[in-house]
Amino acid sequence: QVEESMSNLDYLYDGSTVEMKEAAGKCYERWDNMLNEIYSLLRHELSASVADDLKNKQIQWLKYRDKTAENDASEYEGGTMYGLIYVDSLGMTTKERCYDLVNTYMK
Repeated sequence: QVEESMSNLDYLYDGSTVEMKEAAGKCYERWDNMLNEIYSLLRHELSASVADDLKNKQIQWLKYRDKTAENDASEYEGGTMYGLIYVDSLGMTTKERCYDLVNTYMK
C-alpha cells in the first residue's frame, strides 16, 4: 500500500535536484510513518520481554540507518547531491526495516 502511494511522486524524480530531494524526502516520510505504525502495533502485541528486546534492536537500528545514510552520501560531501543521496538512503533503509519487522514479528 505504501509502495503504491509512491507513484504520485514519480514526476519529481525527472526534475531538478531540489525536486528529486523533495520526492526522496516524501518517500522517506511515508516509510517512516509506516515504520512507526508497525513498531507501535508490535509494542502492544508482543510479550513484554520480546517488546523490550525489539526496543533495544530498534535503538541500534536507528544508529545503523543514520550511519548508512552518512556513508552512502559521503562521496558527495559538499555537493548538491549530498542531501538527495542522504535522504534517499534514509528512505530505502526505512523501507527495508518495515519489511524486516513485518516478516520477523508478524508471521
